Amino acid sequence: MTALADRLAARTLELVDIPSVSGSEDAIRQHVLSLVPSSLVVEFAGDEVFFFCPADRRDVPLVVLVGHYDTVPEQGNLPGEIRDGAVHGLGASDMKGGVAVALELLRDLEGRAPGPYDVGLVLFGREELPSEHNPLPALFAGSERIHDAALTILLEPTDGRIQAGCLGNVVARIVFRGRSGHSARPWLADNAIERAVEGLSALFRIPPRVAVVGGLEFREVLSVTRFESGIADNVIPGEASATVNFRYPPDRFPDEAESCLRALVPPGATLAISSNAAPGRVVTDSPLLRRLRVAGDLEVEPKQAWTNVSDFTANDIDAVNFGPGHTALAHRQDEHVEIAALLHAYATLERFFLGAMKEDAA
Repeated sequence: MTALADRLAARTLELVDIPSVSGSEDAIRQHVLSLVPSSLVVEFAGDEVFFFCPADRRDVPLVVLVGHYDTVPEQGNLPGEIRDGAVHGLGASDMKGGVAVALELLRDLEGRAPGPYDVGLVLFGREELPSEHNPLPALFAGSERIHDAALTILLEPTDGRIQAGCLGNVVARIVFRGRSGHSARPWLADNAIERAVEGLSALFRIPPRVAVVGGLEFREVLSVTRFESGIADNVIPGEASATVNFRYPPDRFPDEAESCLRALVPPGATLAISSNAAPGRVVTDSPLLRRLRVAGDLEVEPKQAWTNVSDFTANDIDAVNFGPGHTALAHRQDEHVEIAALLHAYATLERFFLGAMKEDAA
């Protein structure tokens, strides 16, 4: 491997090996903040969100790299290791590989002549928790400078492509009620599980709805992710509940998505919505995005998931997802990121920030 490849792999592994499950981020927070180059100053510091900008502002566009440093719980995938051309371990793909690329690139840019943009950095935690724990709203409320950003690039796992927009995300609970009773005399009871099976079967058969937004195809999907019922082995349950996850494209508003979900609730069941994270605006055509595409000869595709792109676009800040991680490997036990992917992301962002491309192509 080259010296840069060794450095990116080592930094990624270093971050992987610091346990940082959402809610237990003290060690990783302190470490990543210590790695931010001194040329960047703290523009905003809140509860698990930090915004850095160049000390001397120039009359050029501000582009901000954004990365979260927390992970989902481990699955026997700590500590990590480097083997077979990849960094393996918890968070390697989502998204410590992306954070490593951002930190190493910004440290390298510190000693070079400035390019055509001011480059900022947002680091934050609690990303893997429900939306009520999201620390980013404090940033938008407390910092004027973040609203100057011409483009934000979230280093989410995207397989080295630009993924525009993102899906909205509703989490809700459907409750089915019957009547409890003794399991030896089920005819005297009304089994809530039977009601749930019958009611949920129709939901399982709903095909994805395809929505084209900004020329990109998003899929609207409804999934049952949890099921709970029963209080004892010899009791017919009088209540059963299913947690459903409704992912909706950027062609729906949040209240419209909730109305759509309510219309799907089986007769006799009740729906309780616990969270609704709005979709992200689709950014596919702007001068800065065209330059980013040219810098890495990048394809643009939809983000078939929710990301914090939604937070930025809701504040009228253009945002896209672009990172070295592998979408299909996020949150998996065998999570890893290829070292070649780290190099590709680094080289793309380096060319973009230094303006090392043909202006007429951009």
